[in-house]
Amino acid sequence: MTALIMQIIWLRRRLFLLVMCLTFLALAIGIFAIPQRVTVRSSIEIGSTTTYEKQEPFEPPEQVARRIPSVYGPAALLAMAGKGTSPSILSALQNPNVESIGRSVVVVSTVEPSAENEAKEFQNALADQVIKQQAPRAQALRENIAANIASATKASDNLGQEVSSAVKEIERINALSDGLRGQIESQRGNLATLYQRAGVAQQPGERSTVEAQIRELQEQISSQTSLMGRLTLERADLTRDVARARRQYEAQTEALAEAQLKQKTFNETRISLPPSLMPARSASRSLSLLVVALAISILVAFGIVVLLHKIAEREI
Repeated sequence: MTALIMQIIWLRRRLFLLVMCLTFLALAIGIFAIPQRVTVRSSIEIGSTTTYEKQEPFEPPEQVARRIPSVYGPAALLAMAGKGTSPSILSALQNPNVESIGRSVVVVSTVEPSAENEAKEFQNALADQVIKQQAPRAQALRENIAANIASATKASDNLGQEVSSAVKEIERINALSDGLRGQIESQRGNLATLYQRAGVAQQPGERSTVEAQIRELQEQISSQTSLMGRLTLERADLTRDVARARRQYEAQTEALAEAQLKQKTFNETRISLPPSLMPARSASRSLSLLVVALAISILVAFGIVVLLHKIAEREI
């Protein structure tokens, strides 16, 4: 079967080559006659800041992407029309390809080479509208971060001073308690001595004097013991206050660190890729189309040769 086909092609090789060349030439002319179009591409990075240790945009990029063809695009085209831009160019720019990738919004316009500048102007206008729309939100977030930093700093300073004052007061109470404890021990020693003197006193007057001294020392010991009890309670209260203030201080320190991180990682909405020209069709694609055209030409030439051969057999 293959040998028969090859024989048919060989017998009509001139016709085969002629049809193949004419078909390939017609297809090649058609391929290169297709108007060359260019692609203008730009990217807008939506502003972001750190939230719970993750960089989050001010607004979901997909929402911004949905507004571009329905809100920002018509406004930009209307402004360009007011400047005298051709209606055909405005029509070509009417439906840009918009998609969100990560925190960025990518805008792609495919136009005639003559409309390159208008496409770039159109995409710049879109970016300006997005940046302008995001500006109030960015300003509010920036002010909120600054307020949080100021509040956390003030609270941390106040709590630090509170802890320092309470610690000093506890140290003062400890020193006073140690002094009172020493005095009580000394007075108890003196009291024991007085009890011994009272036990051996012979004269009534001497005994009365010693007993008076004993009562006085007992009153002093009782008063100082009561004072130590109050100091102990006060120290316990201060210790609880110090623990509470330190926990609050740590919390405010963490809040301050988080606010400072937000301020450090704060990013404004910006044009990450200015409108740039990219060829819509590369040389490799043209070569691929020519290869396909060659294959079609061979098939067409083969079909015509086989058809003519069958017609010739019927006539015979």
